[in-house]
Amino acid sequence: MQESILSAGIDIGTSTTQLIFSRLVIENVSGFGMIPKIEIVKKEVVYRSNIYDTPLISNEEIDGEAVRRILENEYKIAGVKTSDLSTGAVIITGETSRKRNAREVVNALSELAGDFVVATAGPDLESVLAGRGSGAAALSEKTGSLVANIDIGGGTSNICYFKNGKVVDTACLDIGGRLIKINNERITYISDKMKGFLKKKNIHLSEGDRVSLSGGENIRKLIDITACMTDILEQSVGLVKKTDDLEFMKTNKLIEYDGIPDIITFSGGVADCIYKEYDDEFKFHDIGILFGKSIAESTGFKDYLTGNASETMRATVVGAGNYSMDVSGSTIEYQNCRFPIKNIPVVYVDIAENDIDSLAERIKKNAEAVKDGEKHKQIALASKGIRCPSFEQIEQMAEQITEAMKDDIEDGSILLIVIQADIGKSLGQAIKRRLGRDKPVVCIDSVSCKYGDYIDIGEPMSSGKVLPVVVKTLIFQTEEGR
Repeated sequence: MQESILSAGIDIGTSTTQLIFSRLVIENVSGFGMIPKIEIVKKEVVYRSNIYDTPLISNEEIDGEAVRRILENEYKIAGVKTSDLSTGAVIITGETSRKRNAREVVNALSELAGDFVVATAGPDLESVLAGRGSGAAALSEKTGSLVANIDIGGGTSNICYFKNGKVVDTACLDIGGRLIKINNERITYISDKMKGFLKKKNIHLSEGDRVSLSGGENIRKLIDITACMTDILEQSVGLVKKTDDLEFMKTNKLIEYDGIPDIITFSGGVADCIYKEYDDEFKFHDIGILFGKSIAESTGFKDYLTGNASETMRATVVGAGNYSMDVSGSTIEYQNCRFPIKNIPVVYVDIAENDIDSLAERIKKNAEAVKDGEKHKQIALASKGIRCPSFEQIEQMAEQITEAMKDDIEDGSILLIVIQADIGKSLGQAIKRRLGRDKPVVCIDSVSCKYGDYIDIGEPMSSGKVLPVVVKTLIFQTEEGR
């Protein structure tokens, strides 16, 4: 039996704002008489908005009201109400995530977008969503190749490596087409990171300088800058020797996976500029077209410029709408909870067969670090768990977990457990026997989390057999925090 749900994807990027609505179909794919296995079997984009310039009040603030008006109008055109939505994601990406009011704007928009549409940002998740939305993940699964997707936007370039459809590494660089803005042949904006890079490279350009496509020293400087950015991208995926420029321009981390990609796909706004020709290279009032042209002429990338991404400009928003949600395993247990449960920080702990006796102590220690002095803070306990544990080991884990979390349980917090191993129901039932029927418990499996993640859990689906889950990283970067 199939169940159909509507998902929203909203991307507020450095350059553009856009949304999509998708239809996701979930189905029990196991045979008759077997334990149910619920999977998302179909994803279809049913509405694509216009692509808008991201409205800003200033270089430091997003115009939240203008963004809201854009989205409300698109909802009206699509004939969609917030009550129609089951899942999705609102993502503020690139340089926009560093604006002063980014957190306030995204929280306000998450309310507009529906009960279980998540508000999230973070370079790792953005890299993964763009890679999946571009089709790179599917391409790696189809070919068995190591596929790298480079999603080049206005403020950042997000890189994701896929092998056999799975994510193997991510990276993000402060490189994009809108780090320098030009209007009426004048430089109107240079990002702080680009100012530092110009100083490092001893290139003298300032806001207010005149730039003409007809020639002159400053246009040559812009071409040199885009050549430098192209070289850094080549370094990032192992095509040329690494320099300290790569380290300087990284956002959070670089690729650590050992191996040069077999296939490289390009997505994002600048990707369109790789494959298209423009009469006016300042058409978008930035250096995006010059950057795309530089990549197209690159010797390092020349064998990879096949244009095989299924989505370019819309890769991230398609990823947000189609790939932000997963479903839990069907061997789960929950009681006395109101869904959705949103924005819960993850406390990760390793569980091995030979150290269950110390589990309570390690949970308490790790929880203290995440709570950071907030005594009543709701948390989610996550672990890979033990594959095929014995009855005694399940009972022992349940005893250690309830002991470690007893103060939280008495305070009224949900005992929320996320296990990767397929043991959610047996562990959840063992915990319920200790807590009784009045305490709120959620124990889900087949979901992977790590330290620093946040988790959302939505309304039960498929007759209550599974819960929709979004694992995310809520990172609103600042210049000081990079």
